[in-house]
Amino acid sequence: MTGTAGFGALLARLTDHRALDVTGLPAASGADPAQVRAVLDGRPPAARLLRDLAPVLGLHAADLFVVAGLPVPDDLTPISREPHWSISTVVHDTAAMPAANRRPLLDAIRARPLAPRDGRGGIDRPHHRYAPGFGSALLGLAHNRNLGWMYTAKALHAVTDGRIYLSAATIGGVGRGTVEATPELVAGFAGVLGVPARDLAALGGVRLPDDLPPLHSRAADVAAVIWEARRLTAAQLAEVRLTSRRLAGR
Repeated sequence: MTGTAGFGALLARLTDHRALDVTGLPAASGADPAQVRAVLDGRPPAARLLRDLAPVLGLHAADLFVVAGLPVPDDLTPISREPHWSISTVVHDTAAMPAANRRPLLDAIRARPLAPRDGRGGIDRPHHRYAPGFGSALLGLAHNRNLGWMYTAKALHAVTDGRIYLSAATIGGVGRGTVEATPELVAGFAGVLGVPARDLAALGGVRLPDDLPPLHSRAADVAAVIWEARRLTAAQLAEVRLTSRRLAGR
């Protein structure tokens, strides 16, 4: 994830940050102890191991593949490949609506039937591929949520209550490593991704100061909506937009 540390080192870094006993991971996850030891010794992880470890680590399996620097399997990618798929309006509505209306919105998203999967979904364009590094991982995690550069920028604006307002090109620079992943930006990405900020910072070797401004009060709700919406087709998302606007009183 940092471009130099292997997955075993990142796994050790995360468990150390959480004060977890890394030797207890096999029993907790049902993973093969020999495979866990091999990964901690520097070997690349097998796909089955990542799927087993993800729930124990409190991460989505798709995200753990990104952390490990491996391609996300087709069945873990978002459903849609529609280039104009956009969650931005729903994100804006989620941040604005009364807190009690978030559950009905999530229910509306989950009520949509799963569309048949036809191969790989989600973002897969040449300019969304980056050299290994922490910025690359941050963008890979955003792409797991079907967020391109522009929509990542808009989501960051929403979860930080407007403090982070970047151009799409700047977001692309984060992925390429030409724009620094500052502590405030890492905390903002954590809000978009629904990952504890200090966990994400630990994976990237970034130190977060104690006085970072808080995220929007509904950042966790926004992150949940972003994640759940990745199961929607463009047509289903258009239906959900109508629901989100009604729940936001627009």
